[in-house]
Amino acid sequence: MNKRALWSDIFREIWRTKARFISIFAIIMLGVSFFAGVKATGPDMLDTAETFYRKLRLMDLKVQTTYGLTEDNIKLLSNVPRVDVVQPGYSADVFTGDKALILKVYSYDTEKPLNQYRIIKGHLPKHSGEIVLDDRLDGEYGLGDKITFTGNGKDAELSNRFGVLDYTVVGFVRSPQFIEKKSRGTSGIGKGQVDAFAAILATDFKLPVYTEVYLSFTDTSALKAYTPEYEALMKQHTKDVEQALSAGLASAKKDLVEGERKLAELALPKIYVTDRNDNPGYAEYKDNADRLSAIASAFPVFFFLIAALVSLTTITRMVEEQRLQIGTLKALGYGNRDIIAKFLVYGTLASLAGSVVGLALGFTLFPTFIYNAYSSLYNLPDIIKRFYPAYSIISILVALICTTLTAWIASRVVLRGNASILMRPKAPKNGQRIVLERFSFVWKRLSFVQKVTARNLFRYKQRMFMTVFGVAGCTALILTGFGLKDSLGSISGRQFGAIMKYDVLVALHADASPDVVDAYKKWITDESAITGTLEVAQETMTARAKGINDQDVNLFIPVSVDSLAQFVELRDRLSGERRKLTDKGAIVSEKLAKLYGLEPGGYLTVVNKENETFKIQIAGITENYVMHYVYMTPAYYSSVFGKEPVFNTELLNNTVQDKASEDTFGEKLTDSEHVAAVSFSSSLGTAFDDIMKSMNVVTWVLIVSAAALAFVVLYNLSNINVSERIRELATIKVLGFYDKEITMYIYRENILLSVIGIVAGSGLGILLHSFVLKTAELDATLFVPIIKWPSYIYAALLTLLFSGMIMAFMHVKLKRIHMIEALKSVE
Repeated sequence: MNKRALWSDIFREIWRTKARFISIFAIIMLGVSFFAGVKATGPDMLDTAETFYRKLRLMDLKVQTTYGLTEDNIKLLSNVPRVDVVQPGYSADVFTGDKALILKVYSYDTEKPLNQYRIIKGHLPKHSGEIVLDDRLDGEYGLGDKITFTGNGKDAELSNRFGVLDYTVVGFVRSPQFIEKKSRGTSGIGKGQVDAFAAILATDFKLPVYTEVYLSFTDTSALKAYTPEYEALMKQHTKDVEQALSAGLASAKKDLVEGERKLAELALPKIYVTDRNDNPGYAEYKDNADRLSAIASAFPVFFFLIAALVSLTTITRMVEEQRLQIGTLKALGYGNRDIIAKFLVYGTLASLAGSVVGLALGFTLFPTFIYNAYSSLYNLPDIIKRFYPAYSIISILVALICTTLTAWIASRVVLRGNASILMRPKAPKNGQRIVLERFSFVWKRLSFVQKVTARNLFRYKQRMFMTVFGVAGCTALILTGFGLKDSLGSISGRQFGAIMKYDVLVALHADASPDVVDAYKKWITDESAITGTLEVAQETMTARAKGINDQDVNLFIPVSVDSLAQFVELRDRLSGERRKLTDKGAIVSEKLAKLYGLEPGGYLTVVNKENETFKIQIAGITENYVMHYVYMTPAYYSSVFGKEPVFNTELLNNTVQDKASEDTFGEKLTDSEHVAAVSFSSSLGTAFDDIMKSMNVVTWVLIVSAAALAFVVLYNLSNINVSERIRELATIKVLGFYDKEITMYIYRENILLSVIGIVAGSGLGILLHSFVLKTAELDATLFVPIIKWPSYIYAALLTLLFSGMIMAFMHVKLKRIHMIEALKSVE
């Protein structure tokens, strides 16, 4: 067959069977767009953040000490290996006199390159007395408004920090240090939480020493944020900075206080070197992107699997319809290669067209739609969308396998017959007794139509299997989407209500004077809103094992084991059985145990900041969903680490109910010099809920995509069913069946198969849901493996809805069956 004739025949076939061509195109398009789109969203999100950080030159490290930083310290930092920029600055927490908000005020210097601001309105400070505000305060204040700094009764102290206390708002900005919209970090004043940041000229500060120094390094400029290479360099640079400031700060302090008091009475300054992960929202943003990538690795497999099977059925039917033409061509002497070419090109065109459109939609719509949902959480510019050749190649290859390979297989099967056989219609299958007929007490009670329906189902086993599998696969995908929504939405209530039962966590200064401690304890005792307290020692160490990523672990040592149950619930997740601490070992959180393969009687290896290694024996495993915890008694802590625990935290239960009361309660707590920071469980739960709600968009994208796939699959299978049985349907139409009766003749089978598929899909959905949860989980989270009963109903109703819609479409087609044409014999 010459090329012109081949292409002419192919395009005639496409036009004649445009519904079939479009259905294959749609299935491939959905699979490719979902895979490419969701797979690209995670990298696009990280690339957008990286571009934002690079443009505004977000620092690599931040250095603080308890005594501040002098010019001598700056010189020490300038000698750190591979340091690029050393940028000292000032900051202080203040109240605003009119709004009673807590501001974290930073110094701004036009000559300093790091941590630049993105201007939303107005301009940056140019003169003394000008201030720019966090754009989350746009609406609370306007350009030209006045702001007065107050110190909650400590105005004299503020005068020692600032040369000016009254400021004019000249702009609203965003900072690369605060990409999260809500969180602005903790504060040592007021309620313990910063409401917003602000920036003034450095010359408006009067502090004798710098409060922090920002660093960037030469070897990180070419690396992207969030990459393992960048994180590894940051660990090394942190060690270098700590080493340079430590045996340096000790020397400087000795020179400073020589002759004033005995050196033995002085404590060396504490050094705090933090990287970008301490900035609110920085690490969580990567976690969200990683979740998307994990989901993108799991779901498209099922999309493509369903697409492959439906494509196989569709193209097989197409080949069967072409038996006469194939037989004629063989009789005329055409070879198998020439005959197969038509079907290969048909499948390839549908596949490539679907892939191209799918890639275009995937790389543009999906990232934008999902990222816009996250924009409610983060202060970042519009997403940067990129084309990913690797994802494109993978998508096209898989799509071609789904269609072109299936076309080749189907064609080869038919071409095994000789020309004389192929030029005659395929003989119908012989009727035979079905299993149900053996149960006579049931079979006798069925009507004629019901018996015909039962026989037809078992007569066309391949179609029955494909319909059940197609419906089951789509139902499973929809159910998994709703199940993810259930699982993500259940974490906050379980973690910050059922497990972490305390209302307030108070971080304490361990080196506070006895008088300050006594005053704090007296206030706690006298405060009527407090219903219970528990002192706890908390310490962060690193869990380590060969072949497993290091994990940050929170050691949790309550001063009273008997009182722990009022504040933290230790229990088995499946049985609900309570766990109790003993002096014979520690209880570890469930996800930590899963990562390290821990069982009661085994050991967990942890490393402290001095790189000393310790082994902790496992006494039990407890339910936990966020972060890793190791619970132990004070006695067991002492036996493992050889020292007494320092109780640096206090848990409080109280009767406070609303946000305003929480703020007032927090202000009372932070008035004490013994209190370092305050956090409320309600705020933590709300913040986690906000993060999880952003994932709801991903689940809805999944649900809508799966629903669209279900519609296409059901339509395709129904169309094939009608096409295969066109002579049968024309016959019963000749026998006097009405149009509605003919439609129900077909759809009794489809409805029954859909119900079977829904039941099977519910079971498959449970397995798929569990698989996706395990795939999408991060190291520090455990997703709740739960699917609520309404989700099963929603998945079933959606599938039945599509089945009903397709029934309406097919009814129109069935009404148009031409009886004479359909019953014509090829003989």
